[in-house]
Amino acid sequence: MPVDFLRPWLLLMLPLALLPLLPRPAEAFSYSSIDWLPRDAIGAAIDHARRLCAMLAMLTMVFGLAGPGRSHVQVMRTGTASEILILMDRSASMDGVMSKTPVAEPRGQSKNAVARHALERFVAGRPDDRLAFMMFGISPVLAVPFTANHRIIDAALSGTAIGRGTPDTRLDRGLIAAIRQFDGHSYAGRRAIVLVSDGGAHLDADARAAISGGLARNGVALYFVYLRSGVYSPDLTKPTLADDQSEEAELHRYFQGLSSPYRLYQAEDAAAMATAMSDIDRQHSAVVTFEERLPRQDCSTLCFALALFACAALLALRLVQVRSWS
Repeated sequence: MPVDFLRPWLLLMLPLALLPLLPRPAEAFSYSSIDWLPRDAIGAAIDHARRLCAMLAMLTMVFGLAGPGRSHVQVMRTGTASEILILMDRSASMDGVMSKTPVAEPRGQSKNAVARHALERFVAGRPDDRLAFMMFGISPVLAVPFTANHRIIDAALSGTAIGRGTPDTRLDRGLIAAIRQFDGHSYAGRRAIVLVSDGGAHLDADARAAISGGLARNGVALYFVYLRSGVYSPDLTKPTLADDQSEEAELHRYFQGLSSPYRLYQAEDAAAMATAMSDIDRQHSAVVTFEERLPRQDCSTLCFALALFACAALLALRLVQVRSWS
């Protein structure tokens, strides 16, 4: 990539580097004649080296002050990195105890806690991913946009343990808002939305078109981690699902008809939730090659390092220079 400068006007000082080439009469010894002396090849070489070091020091200092660097640098990376957005239900129903039986266990964990712990382990196991975290209830809330700093994601996940959930679940709003986070930038790796919820939604025609079009446009896979709450929640894996008119069943049938990749994970306890996240992790473990745009690369440090080296060499040459005959 071509080199650019933050302060190009400082390059007008480059002619100052020619000053060491000018003769300095003050350094000559007052002597009537030295024609009879042999030619001092070592002394002449040291003098040339001293002038070159002085020129190099001045040149590199001027270049360093001008702020050289390279902008718009793009490099090819190889890894297992993916862009994954975690879309978590934060409605009041997620505060209920997760249980397979009609009677909730008195010491059982809430669905929110089970999901949170599994997601924290998932994030910890994928250090190379670009992750985003969004919650939804009545309205979607983007807690963390796409970032490689997973400590922020961990803090946002921990924050879901504070307070109570919202009284309603608008899954359609949350999913449409999550898809929009992928708009406007390309990515060569794999992309996915991990939807964690214990409910479903009746989607109108506009919502269905926005979801299907957005997933296809951005190449996003959809994983629905359905937290089933005992016998009172529909079983999305049963063969008679086509006759089920619940919101969860209707949503699952719509997702199955998408042209984008889709997979359902039904979790009824913490072990099933952990298994679901482990399987999603394996789905995104393939090695991919992608292009990454880097921030501006500053080269002034190299210039100043060369200037320091030239000044040190100039000082060493000065120490061996004869200053007088006495």
